Amino acid sequence: MTAKIRPTLRQVFYFSLLGLLLGLALFLYFVLKGSEQTILQSSDRYRDLASREVGYRVTTYLNEAPRAVADFEQQVKYGLVDAKKADSVEQGLVSLLLANENISEATLTYAASRGFTKDGDILTDPASAGQVAVLRSTTAGEFVCKRTWPHGTGFVSQSGVVTQGPSVSAPAMTQVVSAMNPTTHLTFQTAASKDFYGQVIETDLHWSQLDEMLPKEQRRVEVSVQKAIEDSPGHFAGVLRVGLMKTQIEGAVQQHITSRDEGDPHLIFICDNEGRLIAGFGGRGRVVVSGDDLRVAPADVPPVAARALQEPALKGLDRDRPLAATSFQLGGKVYLCTFRYLPRTQDWIVAIVVPRDFYLGTLLQIRRQVLWASLGLCLAIILVGFMIIRSVVRSHSLILGETARMKEFEFSPAHNFSGLRDIAEVLGGLEKAKTAMRAMSKYVPVNLVRQLYHKGEEPALGGKSCELSVLFTDIKDFTSFAEAMTPDGLAETLGRYFQVMAETIQGEKGTIDKYIGDAVMTFWNAPEVVPGHEILACRAALRCREALQKLYESPAWGSAPRFETRFGLHRCVALVGHFGASDRLNYTALGDGINLTSRLEGLNKYYGTHIIVSESIQAAARGAFEFRRLDRVTVKGKTEGIVIYELLSERMEGRPRPASIERYEQALALFQRGNFAAAMQWLESQNEDAPSRVLAGRCREFVTHPPENWNGTNVFDSK
Repeated sequence: MTAKIRPTLRQVFYFSLLGLLLGLALFLYFVLKGSEQTILQSSDRYRDLASREVGYRVTTYLNEAPRAVADFEQQVKYGLVDAKKADSVEQGLVSLLLANENISEATLTYAASRGFTKDGDILTDPASAGQVAVLRSTTAGEFVCKRTWPHGTGFVSQSGVVTQGPSVSAPAMTQVVSAMNPTTHLTFQTAASKDFYGQVIETDLHWSQLDEMLPKEQRRVEVSVQKAIEDSPGHFAGVLRVGLMKTQIEGAVQQHITSRDEGDPHLIFICDNEGRLIAGFGGRGRVVVSGDDLRVAPADVPPVAARALQEPALKGLDRDRPLAATSFQLGGKVYLCTFRYLPRTQDWIVAIVVPRDFYLGTLLQIRRQVLWASLGLCLAIILVGFMIIRSVVRSHSLILGETARMKEFEFSPAHNFSGLRDIAEVLGGLEKAKTAMRAMSKYVPVNLVRQLYHKGEEPALGGKSCELSVLFTDIKDFTSFAEAMTPDGLAETLGRYFQVMAETIQGEKGTIDKYIGDAVMTFWNAPEVVPGHEILACRAALRCREALQKLYESPAWGSAPRFETRFGLHRCVALVGHFGASDRLNYTALGDGINLTSRLEGLNKYYGTHIIVSESIQAAARGAFEFRRLDRVTVKGKTEGIVIYELLSERMEGRPRPASIERYEQALALFQRGNFAAAMQWLESQNEDAPSRVLAGRCREFVTHPPENWNGTNVFDSK
């Protein structure tokens, strides 16, 4: 026979040294790779902060329009502006533009309201309609004032120019011209409708009213808000519109660009989630109509920005997912992108694009320096390694002696010492391993053995009081299944069943105490503290049921009968620890609460349910799960009644409780107050619900034979 190859310690050292060098190479690779990731993460944070700053300036600017609306509305409510007098309105609007240079126009469209149509549209009297508008002129210090009022069967308008000076004089008006009814405009109808009455409505980009007589290529672009306002008595005063110029949005972006170092390649612009440019690049692009909106012409968008606007991540941004980071390739370069959704806008998005090489340009040079330093470190490791090998060989005999004793199943404590810290750690690890092996002969829960191993402790008789969440399970009619199956088949089937149960329970941090025939006893919060153990216990019960259903539907289950598992859950204070004889211990929990949990599991037979929990579990987990108040009962061995609940499912936000559950709980409340006939009426349509059938049967019995000294508690004298 060929002898087995057994390497010497020196050979192991050489191979270890080679492995160390390879490990060092991998370490350096991951360090450099990690450095790259760190730099890129820092760049993500920078772009995140930059987009947040630009977004803050844009939204701050856009919020000036709603603030101006609120200021004017307060003036109307306090009588400083009379909404029924055009002169007073005009002065109020002029004051808004004087107070804020960013406001490009302010318009009040008014009419007497006669209520709303059945569709929610406002009804107005055309004879009372009119409009007063003040627009900032292209000439500095001038405002264009325009008034529209009814005349005959139509409307006329007149405009004039007001010059800003020490005092604002009345405008010199032009001749009167025919005009449209201003209350028919969509901005008035929408804001004054019943659905939007009193709400601030924000618009997207649109042509400035000031430039309505100019060709489109010369028109300026603005955004505006509208709101229906009321006078001091609370009557409809009209719809106020305040506009802001788009050039200020460009300024908010340009301000961040000019504040950076020269040569910084970051591109910052505003777009929408359809990939259309709104603002950026100093406003050099032409504005054209795109769908129902005004957007920068695609031909005027830089190629890098145009490619960024095609990123799919744009379409997924909204209030719930306001930030996205992505990358793309263009012209052989990789570009990094950050998109931030701007709230209180028409789904606008701040976009920042930068070449990746801008961040990683110096990393290659650092890599070369690190490579040479690593080679020198490897040589030093080899030299030092040869020097310490002799010391390691001397200490090696200690390890061999301990391993020989362990091979002979001799796990008694030893007191070995080595001057080398590594060898001392190995010897200490062997002592811990021996301690764990001593414990393995007495304990079953793996987490308990692991805990003892790490502490280097041995188990001892005794326990301590601890708050637990306890779970008992049982298989319905298991005796019938057992009689119909062969012993080997039953053992194999139960093995699959318990494996799924154990994996699911341990996945929820539960400690399986024992298997009792077809039953399982589990508890949480021992031997290790488990925060939220009530929620984990409820989730374990639900997921056990789901996992078993998948098992029954899998080919591994075959033709074996499907088990129906019932669960009982209770939170209690119990004695937890090591019980039994000194040479054979069992880590378990004892106490009245443990017995009560078993009784709760058994109650499923009576109510036709699957998971029954105590009130203590329901109180701790009701925020995460849906429960049905099932009954108030007194179980065998107890004199005081307890409230029990059925665990139904995990709670889902926005999902209403089933009507059958509400009806059952209404009937239960009447039943417990002794109103059995009324309770039956609530349960007439719920024959398919097992607890409802049980409660209805009890109601019928008590209607015929009323109970004596009824206190609403169902007494169970048997298990």
